Amino acid sequence: MNPTPHIIPSALLLLAAFFIGCLIGYLLKRMFGSSQRATPAVQPAQSQTPEAPKTPDLGDPALGLLVGPINGQPDDLKKIKGIGPKLESVLHDNGVFHFSQIAAWNAKSIAVMNTRLSFKGRIEREKWVSQAKVLVKAGKA
Repeated sequence: MNPTPHIIPSALLLLAAFFIGCLIGYLLKRMFGSSQRATPAVQPAQSQTPEAPKTPDLGDPALGLLVGPINGQPDDLKKIKGIGPKLESVLHDNGVFHFSQIAAWNAKSIAVMNTRLSFKGRIEREKWVSQAKVLVKAGKA
């Protein structure tokens, strides 16, 4: 006499009930979940409210950071090797618009900008200051 002949049929019934429950849950989520996901995606409050322009934290005056470019026209910072479009945008967000600003940086300014831009020695490695000085001289000539 085997005292547990019902274990296999019981396990199969439990497995079938589990899969049926998963299927019902999936169908209910597809039917009722789509309307809930569409509502937050619209976010009317953000689309109607204009975003205020970012003003950089000018912080230390020795950095020579600006709120906007002088004469409304920033220099093309991408002419400095190592600065691409994304990095140029980050520099603008941090108040750097002109070669003369970068050319005026000293060791302390470089350390502060490395921290602000999350760089570790990149400004020194790529010699931004010396490149900026050459570009300033070329612009005045």
